[in-house]
Amino acid sequence: MGFKSLTRAFGNALPRVFRAKLRPVALGHRLSRLLEKERTTDTHGHTIVPNHLIFALAEKDRARFTQLEETLRRQLIETAHEYARSRTYGFTGPVSVDFATNPRFRAGRFELSGEFREAPIGDTAVLVTSDGLRVEIRTPQILGRNDDCGVVLGGSNVSRHHAEIRADQHGLFIVDLGSTNGTLVAGVAIGTHRLLHGDIITVGDHHLRVEVV
Repeated sequence: MGFKSLTRAFGNALPRVFRAKLRPVALGHRLSRLLEKERTTDTHGHTIVPNHLIFALAEKDRARFTQLEETLRRQLIETAHEYARSRTYGFTGPVSVDFATNPRFRAGRFELSGEFREAPIGDTAVLVTSDGLRVEIRTPQILGRNDDCGVVLGGSNVSRHHAEIRADQHGLFIVDLGSTNGTLVAGVAIGTHRLLHGDIITVGDHHLRVEVV
């Protein structure tokens, strides 16, 4: 879902709610600029961007879309995910959006800030398949073609014991188990890789997204 989808999502409510010229698409554009400006690299050299976003709005604007706030929050979170995926950026934890009120702002003015927040160790994490199936991660958990694997993945490009998801005091990480065709995260072949919320693991023809829930 892109920025234009933010506008479509609110349909006929936009002219009524955003009379002060503040539109969801403007929030989406500002969000993309902030992610681009604040991007950095983690200790593995992977690009990460803020995952906690705070929009400060004028009192009148905040009051006008109070009833649509949760819908707008979901749309902005999806926009952040889509933008990050398009550039293979990662997050350090689940994406969240908060709204605040600044009484000094005139209608139509807003500011956005972002923070890096780690996913708390011990939170439940799942693998989401391309078909939308959600598989809870239970470490240690082997991914592969054999029936004794915790996550059984079919296909000739998948080794019998392909990769393993493990946990330590720093969180989850995935280890390639000497597979024939390798294990990829965000399109890059890995040996051992710390997993972040939103990472895409590729095993053979399977693409699995990591989500902390």
